[in-house]
Amino acid sequence: MEATATTAPLHDTCVTDTNAPTFDADWQRRAFGVAVALSEFGHYPWDAFQQRLVAAIGEWEATSATEQDSWQYYEHWLAALEGVLVDHDLIAEDEMRARLGA
Repeated sequence: MEATATTAPLHDTCVTDTNAPTFDADWQRRAFGVAVALSEFGHYPWDAFQQRLVAAIGEWEATSATEQDSWQYYEHWLAALEGVLVDHDLIAEDEMRARLGA
């Protein structure tokens, strides 16, 4: 599948990121939207997601250069989303793993 750049404007109620993010693939836009929407609808505070994102990036940075995958910001975003969903009991980790086929 060919990646497409998307620069969709954010909804007026979106106050968590006003930098008009860009995406290389539709799954990145969807992951961004899910994370923002769940926070804005009160399922978790935005800073909880941010802490998970910082931790995901920190784990990548702590991995030796020979074992690191290439830098993919939205891969870390997705890892943070998965973590915050489990942290806030929005999905059980085993159920999420089963749905992801991992």
